[in-house]
Amino acid sequence: MRHLLLVVHPGSCCGSADFNCGEENAAAIRDALTADLEGWNGGVAVIDGELSLELRQRAYRGLGAALETALERAAGSGLPAIRIRGCSMEDFNQVRAAASLAESLSLGAGGWNVEVTGAWYEPDGAEGCVNSVVEALARVGVSATIRPSAAVLDAEPAPTAGSAFSSAPCA
Repeated sequence: MRHLLLVVHPGSCCGSADFNCGEENAAAIRDALTADLEGWNGGVAVIDGELSLELRQRAYRGLGAALETALERAAGSGLPAIRIRGCSMEDFNQVRAAASLAESLSLGAGGWNVEVTGAWYEPDGAEGCVNSVVEALARVGVSATIRPSAAVLDAEPAPTAGSAFSSAPCA
């Protein structure tokens, strides 16, 4: 059995998470994803959105470095190590990126254990980019499970003067 970790929109765990979840909750989200990446020993595929540029910023560099290290470790072991752009604000979004990954890696042929993490996951299944990726994979015959490190947008930050809670873009 081959193992693949599919990370959806990791950049949304940066500034977007700070704004929408509060800095403390967002830091916990990033810490959980970082720890998951550091412990992963299978193949890695990343669906980047426009916010993935934030992974290079000093404040979020720990998550960015963990992601890069996981990709390097996978590549060094001869396993899939892929980054693909699939921004929810574009025609080639995370759903199309997931279908493209499934085809290019022959995930539907069996023999794969696919696990998905990243932003955002909604446990009720209503919305969320992680949810839409899992659904897209299922449509092409790929069963995937959601990792506990998937970022859940369920914590409203403490209000500050002049700010309002808004739903996070899934990018």
